[in-house]
Amino acid sequence: MRIAQKNSSIEKAFAILSVFSQNGGRFELGVGEISKILKMHKSTVHRFLRSMEKVGVIERNNETGKYRLGLKLYELGNSVSLKKIMVDRARKYLEDLHWYLNETVHFATLKNGEVVYLDKIIADRNFVIISEVGKRLPAHCTGLGKAMLAFLPESDVKRIIKEKGLKKFTKNTITNKKDLFEELKKIRECGYAIDNEEIEYGLRCIAAPIFNGDGEVIAAVSISGPSSRINETTYEEYSKHVIKTARLISEELKNVNWRLI
Repeated sequence: MRIAQKNSSIEKAFAILSVFSQNGGRFELGVGEISKILKMHKSTVHRFLRSMEKVGVIERNNETGKYRLGLKLYELGNSVSLKKIMVDRARKYLEDLHWYLNETVHFATLKNGEVVYLDKIIADRNFVIISEVGKRLPAHCTGLGKAMLAFLPESDVKRIIKEKGLKKFTKNTITNKKDLFEELKKIRECGYAIDNEEIEYGLRCIAAPIFNGDGEVIAAVSISGPSSRINETTYEEYSKHVIKTARLISEELKNVNWRLI
């Protein structure tokens, strides 16, 4: 299929979706009605509707034979808005943490077993960290990831390990399931996680989990910097500030439905 044809198909699909919002807010529309509005052949409309139904953005009412917007579309929309709400509400606390410690601050969630960065505030120091908003990284070798894994049900952690594996990045990376579970137990006991040069040499992180009102872990916050500054002599002081920030953000996000993120 040529690129022009692909673009045409995407445009037609969006045109069909737009009909539902531009036609007086009607909940359901039939093939003939959509065809008439868009001046598109009925067979073409029907073909697109069937394809869109397969991926869940359109649903067919078997009783009326008409179509309506699918739950997948609402799920995608809610995901975007919830992420924005999370970032907006957490931002002031991230800025306070950054100002106080002058280290790079990260805010992330867990999606499909991977750490997804939602926000980042770069430290005013000459140290480059490769993370970026929207980027995904493994959970087992990052402070943010371990902070969240520690408070997930054990069955979920085992599933993530099975699906994602325990890839080695440095000599400090935890690559054994037993060792990882022991590490997660320590994190639950002390309330914070440490990335001890486990994904990149010279880089250390301290992270703490963020919970919603039901006590479910939905995100994590961390500070990152060179091992010369983040080490055994600063763990205790830095971790207190990270944990405090995580608690404040937890209060802000206590009503978030993390399953839609």
